[in-house]
This record gives sequence, structure tokens and C-alpha cells, in this order.
Amino acid sequence: MKIVFQNVILLLSFVAYNYFCLANEIIKIGAFFNEDQSSHPINWGVIRDNIHEKVGFMDPETKIVPNGDAFESGKIFCESIAQDSRYLAVFGPKTAEDSKIIESICFHLGIPYYLTHWIPFNPIPYPTTLNLYPDAYLFSQGLATIVKSLDWKKFVIIYENSQNLINIQDILKIQQYKEGYEKNDILIKQFIPGDDQRSLLKEVKKSGIRRIILDCSSEKILDILRQAQEVQLIPDISTSFFLISLDAHTIDYGNYLKCSNMTSIRLFDPYNSRFQQVVSEYYPTTPPEKILVQTALQHDAMLLLAEAMKSLSADGIPIDLLNEPKLCNTTEPYEDDLILIDRLRKTTVPHGITGDINFQYGKREKFVLEVIELDRPEQPIAVWNSEQPESIHLTRNATQREAELQRRLMNHNFIVSSKIGKPYLMYSDQPDATGNSRYKGYSMDLITEIAKLMNITFEFVLTRDNLHSNIVDDLINRRADLGICDFTITHQRRELIDFSMPFMSLGISILHKESDVEQLNNMYAFMDPFSLKVWIYIVTLFLILSLIIVVTARLDPDDWENPHPCNQQPEELENIWNIKNCLWLTLGSIMTQGCDILPKGISSRILTAMWWFFSLIMTSSYTANMAAFLTVQKSANTINNVEDLANQNKVKYGIMKGGSTEEFFKYSNDSLYQKMWAVMKNENPSVFEDSNDKGVERVLSTKNALYAFFMESTQIEYELERKCELRKVGSWLDSKSYGIGMPFGADYRHAINSAVLKLQENGKLNELKEKWWKKDIEGTPCSNVYDEPVIQDELTLAHVGGVFVVLGCGICLAFLLAIVEFFWNIYNISVEEHMGYMEALECEIRFACNIFITQKHVKPSLSDTFSSKSDNKSMARTVIAGAGSFLNVNATVLNRIGNMRYNE
Repeated sequence: MKIVFQNVILLLSFVAYNYFCLANEIIKIGAFFNEDQSSHPINWGVIRDNIHEKVGFMDPETKIVPNGDAFESGKIFCESIAQDSRYLAVFGPKTAEDSKIIESICFHLGIPYYLTHWIPFNPIPYPTTLNLYPDAYLFSQGLATIVKSLDWKKFVIIYENSQNLINIQDILKIQQYKEGYEKNDILIKQFIPGDDQRSLLKEVKKSGIRRIILDCSSEKILDILRQAQEVQLIPDISTSFFLISLDAHTIDYGNYLKCSNMTSIRLFDPYNSRFQQVVSEYYPTTPPEKILVQTALQHDAMLLLAEAMKSLSADGIPIDLLNEPKLCNTTEPYEDDLILIDRLRKTTVPHGITGDINFQYGKREKFVLEVIELDRPEQPIAVWNSEQPESIHLTRNATQREAELQRRLMNHNFIVSSKIGKPYLMYSDQPDATGNSRYKGYSMDLITEIAKLMNITFEFVLTRDNLHSNIVDDLINRRADLGICDFTITHQRRELIDFSMPFMSLGISILHKESDVEQLNNMYAFMDPFSLKVWIYIVTLFLILSLIIVVTARLDPDDWENPHPCNQQPEELENIWNIKNCLWLTLGSIMTQGCDILPKGISSRILTAMWWFFSLIMTSSYTANMAAFLTVQKSANTINNVEDLANQNKVKYGIMKGGSTEEFFKYSNDSLYQKMWAVMKNENPSVFEDSNDKGVERVLSTKNALYAFFMESTQIEYELERKCELRKVGSWLDSKSYGIGMPFGADYRHAINSAVLKLQENGKLNELKEKWWKKDIEGTPCSNVYDEPVIQDELTLAHVGGVFVVLGCGICLAFLLAIVEFFWNIYNISVEEHMGYMEALECEIRFACNIFITQKHVKPSLSDTFSSKSDNKSMARTVIAGAGSFLNVNATVLNRIGNMRYNE
């Protein structure tokens, strides 16, 4: 056993001798890392495998320096230099305080100093420093170009510390940011002290912006995402994160990738075959996609050093010059005898795993950033090259981007916020319906058609209090993905949410009652100038005054006249003022037609004159009032446009509270609309209504059509189809559209627009409107609902038809009385002449039908009534007798006259 052990010792000694003594040159590298850096894999064999075969290399002992303690870090470094001064190069820590002290000492000692972490974009202070991390200025430009390519209109920047502001300063230049301005498109938030960032994330959620740029260390990303999920910022398909950390792609995000879209950048492609080959050779325990950027940069830094050493060896420059001792406390700086620093700056590594490496100015100015979606990192979506900082190469065309978005949308169940309102959304007639089957209407059919085109699922939810403003609030707070109803696209709403392209065009119009015009078409309107009570007083006074004239005329001696003017001394006087003549006198006076007989007595004339005066006043008043009544009624109750409505004060008008119509009047610059808005605000009781349905009900229930309601034209069309007593007044006051609401920056906005456009092109939108506006009607639809009523200045038959009715009734009454009196006369003739009633009737009818005979005998001939052979004298006698009876002549006188003529 002892002999075996001695042999092993001799073998090891031989190997060591050959390695250290036979090798002409041996190099060492210093590694001074912070504690968290030391846990990352690093393989120093990269140098060993790539330097000259005659050059030896010893794996360095990694020295741990404390975080943030520059004095202690410098002390550890100087002690290490004092023990072993053969440092060809030094890898420094990532913390700025520790790195700066070691960097300064390396400059004093003339040793190349490698950095593999980000530093501000100020000039490299020492020529010995080589930073493999991308130049900060170019990196900031690249981030700004990438953000522009994302086409984010509004976004939030959340950063960890003040150093991160250097990264994002070019992003801030994309849009004009104003401090304290409420409508900034960029919202900037810094981490609050401590690990709990939920209050900050709640502010971001409240802002309604769901495009988030997160610039923090990769160790804190998952914790931030967890807190974002707790405040319900992440479970939203509209939320997108852009992670600036170059190590973000190495993290396992789990279910977070299903909740939102996450984009990041990387300095290298871990799925490249050459990269994977290098990783499998030098870092076999680490998957290629988990390689940190620090490890990759250290790998390339070792390649650069190896290439520089090869170049020195090829030029015959001995490496043993490093044996010269170097101390930190010397007053004069050491010179680079090897010219290694100059050689490192001139050396180029064209195939580093992080790209081409060149340090002409001590910093890395040539690099490539790949933009990736973390749920599918295999294929970058864009590539940015530092040689062309203002441009970016998109690796996917529009079709591929749409396909990727479609894949995400198919895995998301859309929440659609809406409100009950005919015909857009109504409760289903099925009592046991569940889910979306609980509702029906235009909105339901529209979103169903859109879902078919987009191949997505959705769920309808009703907003609080059935208000449009709460739908906006649902979208802002991401309680809903879409908002659909009679949702007008307005400037105020556009500042809070996004809208799809319009699916319906409309304008504000006036809803009024059709009966307002029909009131003028009253065929008895001629009676309207006087009230019913006045008409009753006039008729009563007409009858009473006629009786008074009868009595007065009989009392007044001047109204008794001689019936035979030729007889100067009559035995009898006659008074013509019986009841019939008095009624005719008073009636002729009030009808302004006069009479052929007039009173002669003073008292009767005074009475008649007073009646004439009364008739003059009443007739003139009626005539004037009739014209004025029709004119005033027409101007007061007939509204043809908004100007007519604004220029009167009898018909009140109102709008729905909290809607786009209220915003139109409230913010309009038109003086007419401002005047109407002021009138509506000051009305008591209020003319505002909580909903369109209540406004329609108020229009219908208000008597005499004294209320009009401003409403959107599409809703008016719907009501006119079902309530025939309503009418639309005038044209549109404005022009606007309905759209589908969605949160700001929604990824699916373009897909929604495409679906709406397809429905418009194939006529489906018109078909849906036809269905819910015209076909879905209970009962008989109204006809000509869109024809504006024609208001005529002249009176038509509909206005004065009652006069014709009165005339017709008077004619019928007179004719009826004439027939009754005719038959009564026949009866008297038959009695006086002792003849049959039918015989007298036949005789009188024959005579009456012979309209060419204008003279009639006093008494009819009896023989004509008994025999067809009677002579003409008998017929004449009969006719004369009948005529005498008809004229109320004394029967004896008529018989006497008839006998005298017969004897002659």
C-alpha cells in the first residue's frame, strides 16, 4: 500500500511538473463577485480550450466581496493582488459601489477589467475597462424602438430605482409627458419602499391603462406578478406586460402566461443550434433557455481574452512578463507591458454566443435584441439591431399576428356588459333559461354573430342600475371585456375607453304625439270659439226673446194693423207678430240675414234693436274668435322642427339623464341648443327622465301633447312602429353612431372591427335591424310611421265638415216637416171633401209630380177620384180645395169660390 501511495505521489508530481514547469507560460484570472453572482454557473474551461497550447491556465479562486461596501471590496482585491500578482484580467462584481473601486485599482495596476452588467451611458472612465453588457445609450434607443413597434397608445412604466430611468428615458420621449397633467398617455410609477407593491399596482389598475412596462431585476418579476394578480390586474386579456430585464425569458411564469400577454427581450437565441451545442459542452446541467445573460457575457469575455492571447502568442510576445510584482499602494501606475488592453480592444470575436464582440471604444456597441412573447419564446416576433437603431425587423406578417391573437382569444371567455332596453336587450320569454339564454334582442344577436366570426365564447352580464355610465365603469375597471347596447360613441367616452367601428348610424330627434295635429281635424271645430255654456245661453235667450217680442208686440198698439188698407174704417185689426214671425225675426237677425217684416211699435223696436246689438256683438265675436282660435291653436300645438319647439313655451321638452343626448345639449356650442339646455335645467317639475321608456310614457300620458322628448332616432323608429299615436318631428339634430365599447388598448379591437365590417358587407346588420325593429311586433304595425305630417294653412273638409253636417241635418229636418205637413194636408182634404184618404193622396201626388203646372184650383174635382171619365172641372175643384187647405184658407170660403167657378 505504501509503495502504491508513493507511486501516486510521483505521478502527480510528474504531471504538475509537466504542467507548470514545461509549460512556457501560465496565466491567471481574478474573479471578484458578489454573493448572488457566485451561484451562477461559470466554466473557466472556455479559456483553457481556446488559448495557445503552450499557455497554461489555472481556474481562479472566486473571491466574494460584500454588497455595497467599497472599502472592504478594495481591501480584499488588494490583498489578493499582494499574494498573487499574476492576474492577466479581472472579472468584477455587479454592484456599482464595489465595481468602481476595483475598476480604479485595475486601472492603476494596468490590468484589463471585465464588466458583465449594465452601467450608465457615460464614457468609460478607464481605458482598462471593458464592458460586455450592451451600451446603455443604444440599449435605451432599442427599447424605445421596440415600444413603438408594439403600437401602444397609452402605457404605464413601473421601475425599480432611479438607475432604471436611464433605460427608459428614450421611451419617455415617444410622447410628450407633462408633470401633473391628468391626461398623460404615459404614467410613470416607481417602486415604493419594501416588498409590498400592491398599493402601487392598485393605482395602476385604477388608471384603466393595461399596457405595462416593468423595469426591475429578474428576481423580483414573479413577486410583482403575484401581487398584480392579487389586485386583479393580471386576469385580463387586455393586460400586456413588457419586461425589460434581459433575464426575464429564463423565468418559469406558470399560469401567469394564460392570464395576460407578456413580452420581453433577450440578447441571444437559446434555441439556436450552435448556442445549444456550446451550452451542452460547457454548461451541461443548465437548460439553454435558462442561461443567464451574465453567464453568456462571461463566456464571451473569456473567448475574447483567449483570442487576444492567441494574437499575442502569434506575435511572439512572451506572457512571462506578468511575473513582475504589482502592489496597490504604489504611487505610480503600472504600464501595460503586454499591450494586452490595446490588443483586447482591437480583437473581434465574430461568433460569440451573445453575438459579435468588439470593444473599439471600450463598450459594446454592436448587439442584437430579440423581442419574444414569453408563452411562445421559440420564435422572436421582432429583431432590433444596434447598427440600425431607428428601425426594427418584424418577423411575423399581419396574418401570422392575427393567427396568434386568435389563438389567445379562443382561450378566453369574454364578459359582455350590457343593460336592459328595447330592442337591444330584453329578458327571454323562457322562464327556466340560464346563461345567455336569459336574454334576447339586437345586442345579443349582434355579439352572437361576432362571436361566430371570431370563434370565441362570451357571457352577458347586466351592469349596475342599468346605466350607460356603469358600462363605461365596467370596462375601465376590467370587469368586462366588451360593452354593447345603444352605446353612443362620444368624445367624453373616448377619453375613457375604446370603441369599435360603428355598427349603426343615428342622430338626435324629437318624439311627440301624433294627436297634436289631429286635434285640428275636428269637423265640429266651428263650435270651439264659444263654450258649451255660451251656446246654451244664446239658444235660450233666442227663444225667450222671441216670446218677449210676441208679448211686447201685442201690448204695443202700433203693431196692430188694418188687414184691408182700402177700408179706412176697418172693423178688425190684425197683429202679424205671432210666434213663428218672432222666431224668424230673431233668427234672421243673429244670422245677419235680416227679415221682410219689421216691428212698428216703439217698445218692440227698442227690443228688436237691443237684440240686433246683441247679435252684432256675438256674431262679430264669433267670426273674429273663430279665425283667431284656429290660428293660435295651429301655432301653439303644431311643431315642425326644433326651432318651433324652442320658440314656444307651451309644450315642455326633456331628455334622459346621464345619456349622450344630455352631453350633446350640455356641451353644444350652438346658441339654440344652449338656450334649450338652460330652459330644461330650470323647469319645475323636472323634464328629465331616468330612461327612454319613461320618456316615451310621459309623451303619451301628457294631455294635449304638451310634452316632447329628445331621443336617438333609432329608438324613435322602434317606438313609432309600435305606438301609432307617436310621431317624429323634424330632422336629426346631430349625427353620431353606436359602437361596441372595450378597454383601452384591447388586443382584440382590430378583430372586433373586422367582424363588424364583415357583418356590414354581407347585410347582416340590416337584417338584424329589420328583425328587431319591424318584424318583432305584437299586433299590427303602424303604417307610414316615418311620413312627416303636412300642416296646411287653408281649412280642409276635416276642419269644417261639421258645418256641412249641420246643413244636412237642417235640410233633412225641413224635408221631413214638409212631408209630415203634406200628409196632414191630405188628411184635411179627405175629411172636408168626404173622400177617401188614398184617393186624395193619389190626386195630390199626381199634381205634385207634374212640376210644369204652377197654378192650382182651390178645390179638387170629386169625379176624378171615382171615375176615369170625369171632366177637368171636377179635377180642378178637387185640386183647388186641396190647395186651399194647404194654404190654411177657410174651407167655407174655398167651397164658395169653388161653387162660383163651377156655376160659371
